[in-house]
Amino acid sequence: MHRTLTLTVLALAMTAGAALGDLVDDAGGLVGWDVTPFTLPNQSDTFDGTLWLTIQNNYAPIDYPSGVGYQPSPGGSGGEVFDLEEMYVRVTPNQIGVLVVASAGPVADVSGTTVYLGDLMISAGGHQFGIVTSSGAQGLAPGSIYRLDGDGDVVQLQPGSRTYAGYTSLRPNDYGPDATIAEIAGPWAVSGGIDPGQRVGLADIQTDTYDYGGSEDGTFLIQYQFDPAVLGVGLPDTWTTKMTWGCGNDVIRVQDDVPFVPEPATFGMLAAGLGLTFLAKRRRERT
Repeated sequence: MHRTLTLTVLALAMTAGAALGDLVDDAGGLVGWDVTPFTLPNQSDTFDGTLWLTIQNNYAPIDYPSGVGYQPSPGGSGGEVFDLEEMYVRVTPNQIGVLVVASAGPVADVSGTTVYLGDLMISAGGHQFGIVTSSGAQGLAPGSIYRLDGDGDVVQLQPGSRTYAGYTSLRPNDYGPDATIAEIAGPWAVSGGIDPGQRVGLADIQTDTYDYGGSEDGTFLIQYQFDPAVLGVGLPDTWTTKMTWGCGNDVIRVQDDVPFVPEPATFGMLAAGLGLTFLAKRRRERT
């Protein structure tokens, strides 16, 4: 079945479905995910048997102008401060899990300008959804899942001088034909003016920070978990999961075939069913 899955201070209080901590163990491993950030090379849309993952340490999938290249703008060591490092996606019939590793977040100070980590954007079966990440960006409750019906339901965060929102030249990128940076890196957030009736549910959000050493100290981790049934689109054939920095300098996405991983209880029910079928067959043969 085909599934397509896209600073200084931590100043944002995440409420309404959000919790702090418990994502990282003492060795830096991600609890419940069996992975440790910064231990694998850069790769995109890789399936390891249970997870789909994209790793882009100090890398952005857009060829930025002015010699920056495929690095989180402003490039070089400065870009590492605003790098979306890794994304993991796990799909089961009862839960979608997404975990994002970022250099910092969800709120950062860039030369006196406050920027926000973008909301998690999801495309499922041709329908668009956004999971609110930064309540300070648009005043919406973190974890809220909104159905996105049109362009007015999303906004570009901080479309000012520190972004590429107004840069209209086409640039090479890893996602397809040349496009403007805003087309690749946006949308960045659910609009604060969205119709409240488009809120379809709530995702559980957990966050944590960990010092992985050197430029990776202060790494920010955020996990989303929700029941796919809240989207109201059944079990769609396509998924896209994407996240961006509000300053428009980095984007990360997971996209590929994502098979469902049965829950342990599902395995048990399957085994019990097969066992009963076998016993019934033996009884009929004896009779």
